[in-house]
Amino acid sequence: MEKSIRRVTNYRGYEENTLAILETFCALDSSHVHDDRLAFLEAVRFSSIVPENGTAPTCKMMEAIFEIMRDAKSLELILASYRLLSELEKRFPRVCLFKEDNKLSLSDKPVELLVGEAWSPFSIGPDVASSDRHTANRRSNELVDAISFQLLLESLCEVAKGTKSSDTKLEFLTKMLLFQYLIDILEGDFLPRNSSFLENLNWTSLRDSLLNKLLGSRRLNYKNLVKDSLFILCNQFHAHYLTNHDTGAAKSSSPTMCDNSDPALAFCLPDAEKCTCKAVQRFLIMMMDLDSSRKKAGMQGLTTRVDGVRTPVIELIMDELSYHKDKISPFLQAFDEPKLKLEIVSQYIQKYNVKPSTRKRKLIDSPDDAAITGFLKCFLSSTSTKGIVRKVGSEAVQVLLAHLLQASMSIPDEHLIEEISGLENDFRSSPLVNICNSIISAFTKLKETDAHLELLPISKEALFTAATVLSTRS
Repeated sequence: MEKSIRRVTNYRGYEENTLAILETFCALDSSHVHDDRLAFLEAVRFSSIVPENGTAPTCKMMEAIFEIMRDAKSLELILASYRLLSELEKRFPRVCLFKEDNKLSLSDKPVELLVGEAWSPFSIGPDVASSDRHTANRRSNELVDAISFQLLLESLCEVAKGTKSSDTKLEFLTKMLLFQYLIDILEGDFLPRNSSFLENLNWTSLRDSLLNKLLGSRRLNYKNLVKDSLFILCNQFHAHYLTNHDTGAAKSSSPTMCDNSDPALAFCLPDAEKCTCKAVQRFLIMMMDLDSSRKKAGMQGLTTRVDGVRTPVIELIMDELSYHKDKISPFLQAFDEPKLKLEIVSQYIQKYNVKPSTRKRKLIDSPDDAAITGFLKCFLSSTSTKGIVRKVGSEAVQVLLAHLLQASMSIPDEHLIEEISGLENDFRSSPLVNICNSIISAFTKLKETDAHLELLPISKEALFTAATVLSTRS
């Protein structure tokens, strides 16, 4: 069930008084602009955040804060506006779950999805005929559509590639914080809707999520979006950016480059870069969760032709890792969501497993092979092991096995059992022990197929960890 949150919007005097602070200057280059904007941000904070019963800002006020963050020329304004936007998002969520207070037990209470009528930085409507990418180069006070979101991610990706950029460090910081804020908005809208769907199968509400609308836009190159996200996650791009940009700064006499020597900015950048990588991971996780829910909705007959068809993100990731095997290790190091990592690694190993010549036809109604089930079957024989090593490479196989163990150890046993089907009861009673045995067996098969195989440090750590688990749980 979905209900609308009716917010009080009759705050004309409150809005006019607060916005009047921004109108005290006469020109954009006024010396009072910086102080006036800081005063405006503080006024909103003291009226909305500080009091326990604070008032939610109006749409015009939110738009003004958003414009300040995108257009600010000082570190102080950028950080102040970003923090205020983030705090407001947490204090006044657009979408939330609610359980009615009735006589039913807590577990039996119906969950309602409350959707508020609030300002959004996104402008994702019906697609227009024009596909000119230059239309995304819009003014700072305009909202974010599908093209401008993709261009924002592309600009971060270019820095990760080490491409020379005309952006100053301050502008780059603004883009990183803008991306983080947009991911916060997408996440705050998607997670409650997805939780409601998983409990009530309310696909209509999930279909209306900002994330689904964004990914469904025909003006957005969905595959490139995933590819760029994966590239950023695989690269610690701040080293490339700082090195290349400092070189360019030394040759430039432009006054806009003076922020390169700002110690406060230099202090903020590393943390912002780390948080941006985390935001990219959250974005990928949301897309994978949406794929999973779409698949479930399709199996229940809830989807229609309007929902369209998209290649699952996990398949796109595996394709990218197949073409660029050098990305396997950095991706698995950066991606730390254990359940999805387990699924990705297991599917990747199964993809290159040698299939027997004769196979029983898989029944239509049978469930897909669980992640660990498929993995356990891949290293049972020397033939399948040789086939995987030949197609993937011995080093990549070692990395995959080590991260599979790492992911398995990060999942509680009761949840780990959910990834296993069709196995004996003794496996289910101690899944991690059996996984450790399987990991050791897999490395043994690798050594049998290649007597000159040199174990990587990460492989030695995995073997030591597996042996330690076996000794403590035996």
